[in-house]
Amino acid sequence: MGGSNGAAQDPTAYIVPARRVRLRPPANDNRAPLGWRVRRLVVYLLILALIAGIVFI
Repeated sequence: MGGSNGAAQDPTAYIVPARRVRLRPPANDNRAPLGWRVRRLVVYLLILALIAGIVFI
């Protein structure tokens, strides 16, 4: 069974790159375009509004 080069290992087990684990993007000097920042802000505000609506109503 098995095979060469570790073929007997579980195929679903793989190493997740560190970039996917972190919540922040990799540090660089480039800022996101204004449209992306505005959309992200709107999404965050929408999520907060939904949570506030559930909690306070």
